[in-house]
Amino acid sequence: MKAIGSEFVVRYVTFPTTRLVDQNNTFHHTYNVNDAMNLARSQGMDLVCFNRPTGNELAFCKILDYNKWLYSEEKRKKKELKNSQQKETKEMRFTPNIDINDMGHKMRQVNEFLDAGDDVTLTMKLRGREKAHMPEAEAKMNEILRLSKEHGKEVFRKKHDNLIVVRLSKITKEKEN
Repeated sequence: MKAIGSEFVVRYVTFPTTRLVDQNNTFHHTYNVNDAMNLARSQGMDLVCFNRPTGNELAFCKILDYNKWLYSEEKRKKKELKNSQQKETKEMRFTPNIDINDMGHKMRQVNEFLDAGDDVTLTMKLRGREKAHMPEAEAKMNEILRLSKEHGKEVFRKKHDNLIVVRLSKITKEKEN
């Protein structure tokens, strides 16, 4: 047996019988290991054991092309790692008197962040005399949210006397049955 990770390719036999899944995915409850090795060799494949038998337990073996299986497992693990990465929280700051072109440019960036799966925090800070114009600032923030409505949904909103904070998250489309 050649041990590789938790599985091992059967080269010599230390146990008489095994549970076997053949190349056609047919399950055999008990199968002679020597016969299984001969069957695998005749088809140019490997007999891979996925557990070491202890006591009365039978080994579980499968007939497959081991190198091909390792390659697909490596690809699967890379894909899982890619999908399991933490999403980031990006922040975009605005002022109440932002120009329409600047707002359009920033909203394109926000929509790109949302499409990439990141959360985005939109912050509008009012300074000095701007604090007296909170309703206009709220209207501007609502306009900003309207521009990102197709890409993200509002999950959090916080308002103080000089600050408006809104967090957007990517819209997840649920599967229809």
